[in-house]
Amino acid sequence: MKHLALVLPLFLSILNPAVAGSIPREEISADAKWLIQLDAAQFRATKVGGFITTEMLERNQPAVQKLNTKFKLNIDVNKIVEGISSITLYGTDYDSPQDHAVLLIRASPDFEKIAVGFLAGMALAGTNAPVRVTQTQQGALAFYDIQDAAYCAILPGRVIAIGRSREVTEQAAKVLDGKAPCLASATAIGGFGDMKEAFFFLGVAQGFNLGNNLPPQAKLLQAADAGRIALGENANLLFLNLALRSKSPEVVTQMQQAVQGLIAIGSLSQPQDKDVAHLLQSIKVSTDANVVNISVDYPVDRAIDQLTKVRDQMIRKQHAEPAPAENETSNATPATAPAVLPATN
Repeated sequence: MKHLALVLPLFLSILNPAVAGSIPREEISADAKWLIQLDAAQFRATKVGGFITTEMLERNQPAVQKLNTKFKLNIDVNKIVEGISSITLYGTDYDSPQDHAVLLIRASPDFEKIAVGFLAGMALAGTNAPVRVTQTQQGALAFYDIQDAAYCAILPGRVIAIGRSREVTEQAAKVLDGKAPCLASATAIGGFGDMKEAFFFLGVAQGFNLGNNLPPQAKLLQAADAGRIALGENANLLFLNLALRSKSPEVVTQMQQAVQGLIAIGSLSQPQDKDVAHLLQSIKVSTDANVVNISVDYPVDRAIDQLTKVRDQMIRKQHAEPAPAENETSNATPATAPAVLPATN
């Protein structure tokens, strides 16, 4: 898990103004070293996103039913998904990203009301609640301590911020309230070009100073001082773009040659899998000033075929699991429904 948390930040956008519409730079701390952004509304509008939302999330109800039974809730995952417009996760540290990360959730007004009502209800229930929640007020801003494991700050009509400590969450709230420097004022941000069709970004705003935590296959990243991954859907193709920036044109050339060499080795192995062969053939490598761009596309219908197999495996696994005992569900009294939301525009 530690290695995953360190590798993930290697690939997100260092966003230029052309992409600023998707990335709310004014809501992100100027100290952010890495950033993950999911435009949930745009994702749901794609063919792949629509399939995952309707065929995988909506059909995967047993796990939610177990959660509802355990904590005596009445959660409707479908309405939660529809109520969220975008999610941003950023951090100001590499050594312990989980302790310095902030999650920002933008959602419909009804989602916010339900979140506030749910947390306030848990706080009022005290020790009788399935999860202990303590509420404190700081002006118009409400903070919720969720069992000393997470802190939640709700800025009315704007965003929900969640961090692992009160200090991290309060600092995020200051940025959101315009009382602390934001990413828009940071000068260390570089541009990688516009990716309007992308619904997912992942990358870093500062160097890849991760030492030996990278696997041998990823040592190429140490030659870069910033990078981005963008994932999206255009027409009938699912695309992924990796951009790596280096300070030296010579290093950019070396990086391009190294990537092209890896692709050639893969092609010479003559993979029997048609999907792998297509991916190798579709990889394009180019350079622009001090940036190496690596792009690959994949047909949407093939991606959905693969997702269908995953969905079918999930359904078979669910049917193979024993149903909850009768007395487990009969004694469960649903709490206030925290997820009956209209779809967002």
